[in-house]
Amino acid sequence: MIRAVVTDLDNTLYSWVNYIVPALEAMVDSLCETTGFPRIRVVQSLKEVYERVGTNDYAFAIQESRIFQEFNGDFDSFQALVIAPAKEAFSAARRKYLQPYPGAIEGLQALRSLGLRVVGLTDAPRNSAEARVRAIGLDELLEAVYTLPGYPLPEWVDDRIRQADSEGRYRARIPLVELPAQHEKPDPRGLERVLADLGLEPREALVVGDNRWKDGGSARAVGCPWAWAEYGTYLSLEYRERLDTISARSATRRHLAGPEGGGAPADPDFALSNFAQVAGVVQALNGSAALPKTA
Repeated sequence: MIRAVVTDLDNTLYSWVNYIVPALEAMVDSLCETTGFPRIRVVQSLKEVYERVGTNDYAFAIQESRIFQEFNGDFDSFQALVIAPAKEAFSAARRKYLQPYPGAIEGLQALRSLGLRVVGLTDAPRNSAEARVRAIGLDELLEAVYTLPGYPLPEWVDDRIRQADSEGRYRARIPLVELPAQHEKPDPRGLERVLADLGLEPREALVVGDNRWKDGGSARAVGCPWAWAEYGTYLSLEYRERLDTISARSATRRHLAGPEGGGAPADPDFALSNFAQVAGVVQALNGSAALPKTA
């Protein structure tokens, strides 16, 4: 009997690629305009930071990059004239392009109506995952989200951000549980932690995710049935080229590629063309409905 769904977030409930590419490009455009630096210099400076922290959603990359070093540590002016417009450019693009996949919200609502527990398990840092969960209202539909460790506030940061963080104003309405970095999928320990917290056996949880190495690998290692969000793997050549230009390789690997050591992808029990099909899969596994033809 399936009692819970453990779902990936990026490229399963929304497209990480379709939002991060235009958001970063908008931020780079702003930085080029305010600093006068050539685009290649700005991109390389940011990618150095993103590579170090392992995510493109690191909110403090500008002040930790070589760009800031050019301004002799005058943070107040740099914050007002460079960071603030770049941050707004990124945020405006995120508001426009960070949207749930068609059927994602309806699918989550259907799972909740069936009495299932629904939690997220992502390889994104807590800060990044929390921002996205809040931005598109997933904290109204998920019970909890398990993430990789968040990043601390750096030395150079707007005092208003530090104050808001200390007051918890960036926190989602649901628990976000930070897992050790070594538990990144396909390591099974993250999924094992989720099942232990829910008090469930592997056969009682359906795993949903887009990555056959990471999501599928962890599900297979633990013994959970898993549904492949095949729709999350569709990516145009144009977007892939733009992503390769602007994204840190470590972040691209985390979201799109197989594990560093290679290995065969895990064959799914079900392939999905829409997240809304997950409820039908659960009902079929529980013997209350026929398996959807499109799943």
